[in-house]
Amino acid sequence: MTGFLGADPEQLIALGRTMERHGERLQDLGGSLDAAARAMIWRGADAEAFRDALAPRVVSSLADEAIRLGSGARDLFRHAAQQDAVSSIDGRGDSARYSELLGGESWSDVINWAQDVWEKTPFDDPMAIEDLGGRYIDSPEGAGFVPGDVDLSAEAIGEQRMRQGSLGDCWLLAALMATAQSDPQFLADNITLRDDGTWDVTLYEDGQPVVVNVSPEQIARDGARVETMGDREENDGSNDWDNDELGFMSIYEQAAINHLGPDYESVVADTPAAGLELVTGADAGSSDILSWGGQPSIEQLGAALDEGRPITVMTDPLMPFRGDLSSAHVYQVTGVDAANGEVILANPWGDGASMPGEVRVPLDVFYGNNIVMTGVGAPSEQFGGNG
Repeated sequence: MTGFLGADPEQLIALGRTMERHGERLQDLGGSLDAAARAMIWRGADAEAFRDALAPRVVSSLADEAIRLGSGARDLFRHAAQQDAVSSIDGRGDSARYSELLGGESWSDVINWAQDVWEKTPFDDPMAIEDLGGRYIDSPEGAGFVPGDVDLSAEAIGEQRMRQGSLGDCWLLAALMATAQSDPQFLADNITLRDDGTWDVTLYEDGQPVVVNVSPEQIARDGARVETMGDREENDGSNDWDNDELGFMSIYEQAAINHLGPDYESVVADTPAAGLELVTGADAGSSDILSWGGQPSIEQLGAALDEGRPITVMTDPLMPFRGDLSSAHVYQVTGVDAANGEVILANPWGDGASMPGEVRVPLDVFYGNNIVMTGVGAPSEQFGGNG
C-alpha cells in the first residue's frame, strides 16, 4: 500500500466524543423505557409478559449497543493518543488530556493495546529488509564483512555501547545492555560462530532454551550496531552511523526476529520484563505505576543491582515529565545515586541521538510521570534457567 497513512487526532477525538454521547443517550433511553413500562397502569398476565420481555429484548439491547459505542469511543481516543505521539516533532503528546479521555487508564495498557493493533492491522504490508536499508553486507560499510571479525568475547560484550537502529525494539536492546552489565560471559556463551559463517544464539521461551540460527545475509543495514567513535567524532562531538560496526547486539536482534517473527514487527514494542526473560531465561519481576506496591525504591534498585540483577524501565508512553526522556522507550538502569536520590539510565540509542545517552532521573513525586514500568531480572547465577 502506498500513500500517507494516519489520521487527524482532533477528528478522532471529535468522533469518539460523538459516539460516547450517543452511547449515553441509548443508555438513558433504555432506562426511561423500562421505567415508563413499569409505571404504566396495566395489570394482568399480558402486562407482566410484556414487561418481562421488554427488559431482555429492548433495554438490554440498547445497553449493549451503548457499551459498544463507548468502547468504540475509547478505541478512537487510544488511536488519537498514539497518532498524536508519533506525529509530534519530539514524539510526545498531551498525556494529561488523554488520561482524562481514557478515564485514567494505565499507559501500559495503551502500549499493549497499540502493540496488538500493530500486529493485527490489515492495512500495512509486513516490513521488509529493504525498509531497513537492505542487507548490511551489501552496504558500503559492510563490504568484505567477515563473521569471524565480530568480537564476541565477554570483555568486548561488557565494554560495547549499543546503538539502536530503525526498529522499535528498545525493550530487547535495553535487556541486552542490562544483561551485559550483569554477566557478559553469559551472553558470550550463548552466541556460537559456526564453521559455515552463521551464528547459533540461545534465547529462552518460558524459561526453556531455544537455539536460533542467524546468517549475515539476514542482518539489516539499519539494525542495531556497536557505537564506534572515529577521530573526527572524538574531536567535534558528532556521532555518525556509517562507521558503527556489527556486534553481539546485532546478532541477538536478528535472532529475536527469527524466533518471534518472521516479520520485523514481531520485535516492535514489549515490556521491560519480557526482554529480560527472553535474554536470560529467568523470571523477571515487573511493577508499574498501578502496582499494589508501586515502583521499586532507590534502595531496592540499588540492592538489586548489587545482586547482579539486570534492570530496565519504560517511560511514559505519551509525554514524560522530563524533556530529556523519550516517550514509550525502554532504558537500562545502570546504577543509582542514593545521595542525590537519582536513578541512572542508559539509552539504547547511544550518544549523539536526539536524546542523551545517559539520564539521571530523581526518584521523587514526579518519578511516576517519567517511569511507568520497571523490570527486574533474576540474579546472574540464575540465568539460563539455573534458578
